[in-house]
Amino acid sequence: MTVGINLALSYCMYSEKTVKNYMRSLDQYCYIDEDENIQKALVAMNNIRKEGKDQCLVVLGAGPLEMEIIKGFVTPSELVFGLLSHFLKGVQRSGPIFWEGQLETECLEGVNKRVGEIMLSIKAYVRENEMLMEAVFLLNKYKMDFLPVVRNDEVVGIIHLDDILKEICGIILK
Repeated sequence: MTVGINLALSYCMYSEKTVKNYMRSLDQYCYIDEDENIQKALVAMNNIRKEGKDQCLVVLGAGPLEMEIIKGFVTPSELVFGLLSHFLKGVQRSGPIFWEGQLETECLEGVNKRVGEIMLSIKAYVRENEMLMEAVFLLNKYKMDFLPVVRNDEVVGIIHLDDILKEICGIILK
């Protein structure tokens, strides 16, 4: 009986972890407009990589009533696969064919695409007062690493899978 009571008491001692305690503020990110080309995104990504910052660009664009809103994210994955999408689509039809200088050729052909063509669109958001498990659920459901965090329908931050992993490590590896 005492073991059950002790277990119940220790469970009650845990505080609810909310998204606002783990989200990153918007000023920690670099922004790019959805109409910019991939070359500009590469320059921005290279700069933030050198600074040791999170390798994620927040993509802005026009929303309802021409207000600027967050439309998506660009990570190294979107840049690489977006630049090389012409090759990757061809592989699906005929199988891979490789030649010398192919990487350079494909990159030069893809560099003028719009950021909006390659970005990871926002499929969901989480409210800042939701439990951290809500963010875990949504990140898994939509197969994303980032979620916008909102307060009163305004984006106030971003929750990243790495932030949740850091908390999990803290819990498990105490």
